Amino acid sequence: MSPTYFCDRNLGRKFPLRLRELGLTVELHDDHFPQEERDEIWIPRVSLQNWVILTLDERIRFNKVEKALLLAYKARVILLPNPKERTPGWLLQVAQEFAAAQAQVERFLSKTPSPFVARFEVKGKGGKKRYRLQRLLP
Repeated sequence: MSPTYFCDRNLGRKFPLRLRELGLTVELHDDHFPQEERDEIWIPRVSLQNWVILTLDERIRFNKVEKALLLAYKARVILLPNPKERTPGWLLQVAQEFAAAQAQVERFLSKTPSPFVARFEVKGKGGKKRYRLQRLLP
């Protein structure tokens, strides 16, 4: 069964809608929570649904409260690439890359016990791209 991805509010609306267009099952933060809902509220609820959290928030694994919640609720979190210099359309490109890497992502999800925080990386350019997930936590 394909995973359900939950897109943190920092991904906006275009990113998750693009993933849906590309055939992924995606839940949007704003469809379930108020725009400014604290992470301490949504992390447990999303984790109990067994949804995979997609975010740009690197700090989620360092904040003591959020880290404790990730571990306690067995969250599955994938950090997406967040370039220092953003070009127009960069986030939609990340969506394309993430969708293209679904075989690797699903293999990682099936082999990696929760909880975890992993970084999704794209290596190479053009037709010779490689996708990698690196487990960062715990």
